[in-house]
Amino acid sequence: MWKDLLAGVSFLRRHPVLRALTVCLSFFSFLTLGMNDLLIYHLKHDLGRSDDTVGTVFAAGAMGTITGALLVAPVRRKLGFGATWIGAVAVCGIALAGIGSARSVPGIAALTAVFLGCVGVAGTCSMSLRQEVTPDHLLGRVTSAFWTIHYSAAPLGAAVLTWAAQRHGTAPVGLAAGAGCLLLAVLALLTPVRSPRPERSHGPA
Repeated sequence: MWKDLLAGVSFLRRHPVLRALTVCLSFFSFLTLGMNDLLIYHLKHDLGRSDDTVGTVFAAGAMGTITGALLVAPVRRKLGFGATWIGAVAVCGIALAGIGSARSVPGIAALTAVFLGCVGVAGTCSMSLRQEVTPDHLLGRVTSAFWTIHYSAAPLGAAVLTWAAQRHGTAPVGLAAGAGCLLLAVLALLTPVRSPRPERSHGPA
């Protein structure tokens, strides 16, 4: 098992785009995995809303996910991988920054739909690219390494986000997480992730 995992890690390390993307996704997961908990806390604790309202907001979020899934292919064809992934992460940051301070349920629902839609766009882009550039005989090992690495810090991020929301409120926490996503998008512009067609131009070093 460890040998297979290390083989996947080795491929990720040698591929310029996947290496940078894995690091970026680790930070993105850290900042966003606790979003569901933050959203529920904001609706029920800050606004005093019921479980029915929480369900309605998540239903709107699901519609955002579906919309993102429908849009990702044409957007990537038109804008390229880098602009699509980085743009989706940036919009996620804007939406996340607004969710914690929004006071109306329709506003929160709309921002949740935007956030989850862009998460779907970014996630589909990254997963598709990984499968496009990975040889078939390595795909399982690379996939395992990819998910293991970039989700390893996510539970800690969720714990930090929810603890901070309880101590300081959802507005500053949402703003900080959103600013972190925007900073991540800017930093990604300085890496090979910005490439419009990495499936054609980059391979393992």
